[in-house]
Amino acid sequence: MKKTPIFEEIFMRLLRQPRIVTSVVIGSVLAFIPIANLFAFGYLYRFAATIRGSGILSLPEWSDWQGLFFDGMRFALIWLVFWCLPVASAWLVAAGFNQLGLSAIAYPLLSMVFAVASLLFCAALYRFQSRGDFTDLRDVALIWRMATVDWKSCIIPALVALGIIAFAKPLYGLVFFTGFLILIAFTSLSYQAIEQRFYKSR
Repeated sequence: MKKTPIFEEIFMRLLRQPRIVTSVVIGSVLAFIPIANLFAFGYLYRFAATIRGSGILSLPEWSDWQGLFFDGMRFALIWLVFWCLPVASAWLVAAGFNQLGLSAIAYPLLSMVFAVASLLFCAALYRFQSRGDFTDLRDVALIWRMATVDWKSCIIPALVALGIIAFAKPLYGLVFFTGFLILIAFTSLSYQAIEQRFYKSR
């Protein structure tokens, strides 16, 4: 039975990957460029699929660029619905609070929604990759349960991603790519461990 993943161990394993520097540099540069960022999205999609299929933390090659592009489109659609939409909505609400002089409420609200939306997106991506069927994403209640079932262990990775964004906003390509690389690695292995415990208990 798989034990519950520990974020610090996964983070160190990710840093020790042979292609980590090359992958981050290429992914970050591509993520800066509109349209080309779909290739970076596709790489993240393929990274998640590799973990889901093998249970092993391994960075894929930068190859099959046509496949990366179409995988990037799948990634982008899920990201727009489960990450961008909640964050954009929270940003509008936070802007309203700022106008009322309630910035003390606005920033914590935006930070909380960012963290929750990031986990929600990772859950939706994992759910979609089970069959590659977009109709599976209609079960938002299940995706929400996936995102929150082990929320305590997700606090640290979510805060790490939030910290990367807070301190490196001008480098948004690097922020986006590395933030989701870390989150996808942790959440994918966590969901696998949960699934295995569930099937063992049946």
